Amino acid sequence: MPIALLITFETSQAEHVLTQLRAYKEREFDRNPPRGFLTASLGEDDGKVVFRSEWENDEALENARDSAPFEACLDLCDIYADDRNDEKIEIG
Repeated sequence: MPIALLITFETSQAEHVLTQLRAYKEREFDRNPPRGFLTASLGEDDGKVVFRSEWENDEALENARDSAPFEACLDLCDIYADDRNDEKIEIG
């Protein structure tokens, strides 16, 4: 079953979070997509940055979440975020 991961950052420094997420998306998803990756998008609205990634299944998502680049990117984003919420949803 396809699955999406929504990561929402609440921040007064949205541009810093967006910069980190854009760089990660280009480097890890656009150039060399991991197995099971479908698509990713970024958005910002009123102090909230949303990073959405879609995957073929939960196993593919968890493999990406366990990677060092993914964890490092989120750690950098957390520096500029006041709060973060991760939500997995089934899609399709």
